[in-house]
Amino acid sequence: MNRWVAGCSLLYRRLARAFPHEFRMVCGDGLEQLGTDIIELVWREQGLLGLVRCFADLALHLPMEYLSTWTGKLKELIMTDDLFEGTWRASNEKSQWDPAYTPEQACLRFEATDEGYLLVAYGIKDGQPVAERPTTIIADGRRRPIVDLNGRPIPGVPPGAMSFGTQPDPHTIESGAEVNGQMLGKGTYKVSDDGKTLTVTTEGVGLKGPFNVVAVFERAVPDPYLPQG
Repeated sequence: MNRWVAGCSLLYRRLARAFPHEFRMVCGDGLEQLGTDIIELVWREQGLLGLVRCFADLALHLPMEYLSTWTGKLKELIMTDDLFEGTWRASNEKSQWDPAYTPEQACLRFEATDEGYLLVAYGIKDGQPVAERPTTIIADGRRRPIVDLNGRPIPGVPPGAMSFGTQPDPHTIESGAEVNGQMLGKGTYKVSDDGKTLTVTTEGVGLKGPFNVVAVFERAVPDPYLPQG
């Protein structure tokens, strides 16, 4: 390999290292190795024109990959892809909590899955951190046995209990649980038109008796569960 081709190969590898970290995590060292393997071949078969095309392609894709990376981070920040996904913090002054179930702080987190959502509820009650068992919401109208995330029965849940979920419109999810035709509890999750507010209406029977709650949550921006910076 002559000095000219060796210099082009070195330049190609350095440009490859300038690609975003996210791109390099996927492609590994493949792009750099390409600079070692292909430059001499292109020089032999296509000459200077071939090298110009190689570098032009690299120069074109470099800003495109940065744009793609920044766009992805922006989508994560504002959650434009999914109305529900993300972390929501309760606004107690806007909510109508049942006196027996009023928390000092409350949060909901929706995580999109291949089938629906994983819902996690946590907060502070009577000065102590509390968290409910993560549940899945699959809004296809079908009834499914209530089990934990590993498919095992949940202690305290009556045998034969079934969960269900529907999505009557893009802004609304309805879910509930029943056993032998008797309703154990149900809830409605509705996102405002601007995507900033989630109103949750729930009713059912808990450890302290029946409850009926209308809670208003505001989207947490930035999301504390996403990497910042």
